[in-house]
Amino acid sequence: MIKRVLLFVSFLTLFYSCRKDIEMPFTEKKQSVLFSSQISGQVQTRVSGNQWDQNDSISIFMFEGNTLNANSVIAEGFNKQFITNSSGNFSPKNSNNEIRFPKWKSVNFKSFYPFQSGDTFNRRLDISDQQDQSHIDYLVGGSASNSSVQEGPVKLTMERIMSKIQFSVKGKGIQGVTAKFHELETEGVFNLEDGSLKHTKSFKEVEGKVIKSGEETIIEWIVFPGKLSNQSKIVFKNNNGDTYTWDIANQDIDYAAGNRYQYSIVLGDEGEVITKPNISYMELPIIANSADLEYNFKMTPDRSKRNFAMLYDKKNRLALWVAYPLSRDYLGNQKRSNAWAFDPAFPNQFQPHLSKGFGRGFDRGHQIPSADRTRNRAENATTFYFTNMTAQASSMNQGVWAKLEIKVRNWAKSAGVDTMYVVTGAAIQTKTDSRIDYVNDNSGKQVAKPKYYYKALAMKRGKEYYTIGFKINNEPMNTQADPNSYRTTVSDLEKETGHTFFPGLSEDKKQTINNSVWR
Repeated sequence: MIKRVLLFVSFLTLFYSCRKDIEMPFTEKKQSVLFSSQISGQVQTRVSGNQWDQNDSISIFMFEGNTLNANSVIAEGFNKQFITNSSGNFSPKNSNNEIRFPKWKSVNFKSFYPFQSGDTFNRRLDISDQQDQSHIDYLVGGSASNSSVQEGPVKLTMERIMSKIQFSVKGKGIQGVTAKFHELETEGVFNLEDGSLKHTKSFKEVEGKVIKSGEETIIEWIVFPGKLSNQSKIVFKNNNGDTYTWDIANQDIDYAAGNRYQYSIVLGDEGEVITKPNISYMELPIIANSADLEYNFKMTPDRSKRNFAMLYDKKNRLALWVAYPLSRDYLGNQKRSNAWAFDPAFPNQFQPHLSKGFGRGFDRGHQIPSADRTRNRAENATTFYFTNMTAQASSMNQGVWAKLEIKVRNWAKSAGVDTMYVVTGAAIQTKTDSRIDYVNDNSGKQVAKPKYYYKALAMKRGKEYYTIGFKINNEPMNTQADPNSYRTTVSDLEKETGHTFFPGLSEDKKQTINNSVWR
């Protein structure tokens, strides 16, 4: 028997040694897909801010082309469940949820939080229970570009579908205050194919989430974007059993997805509800969420005070607006540092390379001027980040725009002025012209050229606020042009740009220009 086995082994050895020229079967090892994720937007509505929680899970869909639908989705990548350890790095929950890059194909990915089982592209939204808000902070996301077998995880950018309303409540008997939202729409369906949100017109009375008690109470709700029902109202109840009703529908606010709307509420002695919008910083516009837009907030280098914020367009390599406070605290004797540099807050590939300027009749136009940050060299150097630069027509930049910047500083230093809040914007499209023009940076990469520039100003003097706007086309012009020829209201700037400026101010404040103030 042993002799037979040895003969058989010898035969196999001889057989394969004579067949070295014949290909042996080979199975290609496909790479398993992993994901990393960031939550975009300024306002963080999740319980853990902009960080993920342990074991958060998302749905993943893999598809060919640029659009997710029944024809493009890949069956092996349909609604797979991925989880995170709170780092934002996602891996399959188990082997059944693994996804592998298909051979010879480039693919895209779409994601949804939280994971929902099912065999359709519709995601069910239900906000009737507000007590665990992390589970109803619905997010949708996707990969930035087509992917194939690659090193490292696929990056997902997640955006919020919902809005948040938050109240800081003060008044008598406040330690035990609660609130119910009457006629709140609680159900909807989000379609992952086209990104549409369908409302089911289901309205309920919903208890608010109380997240802090003491001298004041914080109460909040996550709500569907858009306008509330005409019948919506909030009923507050203190620990004495007294009730206070606020007809919130009368605010007539079109709530934007991904944004938080804060109010200071005082429950009066006569049963009245006194409300005041509250925002973190007066100068900040309402933030738009997009995969190509990134909000960035900067403190001064010594961390002593806020510096400026921007909404940055990574695709077109410029800030759509830069917002900042201006007062004597930021002004001194520091000269221009000319510290041209990449902004450390963004990867270099998303910024223009502008060590030598644009050339061809265009300046490196600052949105926050160098002269608005002259307290010390470190603060001044931040204004020379390439993210703060735009292609500005030289004669316009050195003429009327420079005069306007001087006027703004003089207003900020005027007697009785507390702070000037400034939003400087560079519009690359208009209402009637969606085409984007480009110039090249020092590396030959395209950078969008603004069609016009604007400034939205809000002056705080005493307890009052005064506003004015300016809008100037980005084109060669007489250097003697007068900035006063380009005055407009902040309200009209909002209509032109689509941005909401100074959300803490009433519409009346933004519709008027007080000529005795803006001289």
